[in-house]
Order: sequence, then structure tokens, then C-alpha cells
Amino acid sequence: MNCPYCGKELIAGFIYGGSYGVNHSLRWLPVTKEPTLASLELDSITLSKKGFLSQPKVKSYKCDYCKKMIIDLDE
Repeated sequence: MNCPYCGKELIAGFIYGGSYGVNHSLRWLPVTKEPTLASLELDSITLSKKGFLSQPKVKSYKCDYCKKMIIDLDE
């Protein structure tokens, strides 16, 4: 896969999350929202849910040249 910004080859990998408190998932929250328990539950997009014995993770592609990451939300 090539970077949509610069056209160079992307490196496949994963972004891993931890299991902190009651939120056992990897989530995205807009910069306009503070990361409170309510906003993480109501206003965020869950990127990956944690399995019973595994860390949350989401597949991503990183460009070493322009320092961007691409995340496919369907994987």
C-alpha cells in the first residue's frame, strides 16, 4: 500500500492499547472533547475492542517519509 500523501510505500503494523480502568478498548476522540469516562463512552469511536485475554489493537500503516499513519476502521 502506498501513502496517499506522498506516494511512498507504507509499513504495516498495529497500534496497541492498554487496559486501564473500565475502558478496555482503543478509542478515538475529537480534540474538542476532554477524555472523561462519559465522553469516551458517548462521543468516541471504538477502533478495537479488547478480547478476553488480549490487548486491544488496530491495524495501521505508517509512512516513514511524511510521518503519517493510516488506520482502516473495518479491520
